[in-house]
Amino acid sequence: MINVQNANSYFAGHTLGKAWNEYSGAQKDAAILQARRELSALVLRPMRDDEPPYREGDAWRDEYAVYEQAVYLLLRDSLPVGGGELTPSLDEAKERPVPRSVCGRWSESAVNWLRDRIVRFPRIV
Repeated sequence: MINVQNANSYFAGHTLGKAWNEYSGAQKDAAILQARRELSALVLRPMRDDEPPYREGDAWRDEYAVYEQAVYLLLRDSLPVGGGELTPSLDEAKERPVPRSVCGRWSESAVNWLRDRIVRFPRIV
């Protein structure tokens, strides 16, 4: 099931876990819904909610793609609950770093979780 609770579990041991936790539940819900829409458009089908539990070595997971895209959207577009910068920056522009992206629209990590399922751009990664 793709939801905030499972996303919280996914990010518990993730390098972007601290970033994920700085957003409100409402922001997380909205990001997950938007990520589902965007990735569904990429693979030309709805994201799967019925995948079996993760096993070590699994390389393709809709749910993890959605979570990666959701945190990418938050880092790219939304300020954390407390406002300000999510991660201190040393550059003069004070821009928050965002995860690497593919064509600026999709998180590279999300696309990697979908790499064998992408219909529109089969050679994107």
